[in-house]
Amino acid sequence: MKFNKTNIALLLIVVSFIIGCQSEYTKLVKSELNSGVKYKTIFHGLEFGQSQKEFFEICWNLNKIGLATHGGNNQNVKVILYPQDSARSTEKIEMLFYPKFGPEMTIRAMNLKFSYVAWSPWNENLESDDLLPVVKDSLMKWYPGNDFIKVKNVLVKVDGNRQIQLNTETVKDVAVLIEDLDYKYNNLKK
Repeated sequence: MKFNKTNIALLLIVVSFIIGCQSEYTKLVKSELNSGVKYKTIFHGLEFGQSQKEFFEICWNLNKIGLATHGGNNQNVKVILYPQDSARSTEKIEMLFYPKFGPEMTIRAMNLKFSYVAWSPWNENLESDDLLPVVKDSLMKWYPGNDFIKVKNVLVKVDGNRQIQLNTETVKDVAVLIEDLDYKYNNLKK
């Protein structure tokens, strides 16, 4: 194909269209990953890259000081957040968490589940739809920076290499996933 001014102009339009079609989310992820900002800290002394052994030691110490205990069926760690921890809630909130470990058994992401301690099917004001803005406000307080954007049915916040996803999981639970995008996208490239 011979390149003349018309072909070059058409090629530039197509390339501009393709670049312009990137979603707001894709642009945000690329921008944040290219910023060079790196976050390791998750919460309570837990960090991306820590070993499974370090995770258990930290949780054991949180248990010894009365901050954490085991969650249901010993499947996760439970922390109770009190009303003073949140500007929007007058109710205690249960936070359950457990990491996702990479193949080398280091923390690469953290799954969290939030619910009101006093939740029951007849307490409609304590459902996940009412809890989601409370959790969102708390996450913004704990992890300042960019705001959440809506991506399909999930709210997503990206700051540097750290991504936080937030959504209602059930009528009771709000699910959060905090992940290390460096790890996530490095594994996709391999």
